[in-house]
Amino acid sequence: LLIFTTMSKIWIRAKLQKLAMKKKNAFVTRSITLPRIDKDTLLERAAANSGIRKGVIYSATDAITNEIENFLLNGHSVELPLLGSFRFGVKAKATDEEPDSAVEQVYRRRIIYKPSKAIWRKLQSVNLIDVTEKAEDDDSEDEDEG
Repeated sequence: LLIFTTMSKIWIRAKLQKLAMKKKNAFVTRSITLPRIDKDTLLERAAANSGIRKGVIYSATDAITNEIENFLLNGHSVELPLLGSFRFGVKAKATDEEPDSAVEQVYRRRIIYKPSKAIWRKLQSVNLIDVTEKAEDDDSEDEDEG
């Protein structure tokens, strides 16, 4: 059984960007997203780590994915063991008076993810690594020369 366990780490960086709401530039810190792991890579690693044949893992994953999609798109909350739960949600305009149709107020449909308690606890212990490029201080060179 080849289970990869390493210390979890996420790279973060502060970057100067224009904030439209405040109409000014400010440093915003964000995590760096690494390249996406595609289905083939994920399932090949799962097959290697579990001893289950790749074809069986592909078939099971496709069946589970179809069921998750069907449940989500019919209003159910779906829990994935150890990961958390997913549910359908909407963002809608607020109005002072009762609208003729609540559906007309919806401007965004989305899937909402709520991590499991186990993932949430692990998330709190992830090592954050700052990779922000620091601007070199030009004044320090002048002070050394004089």
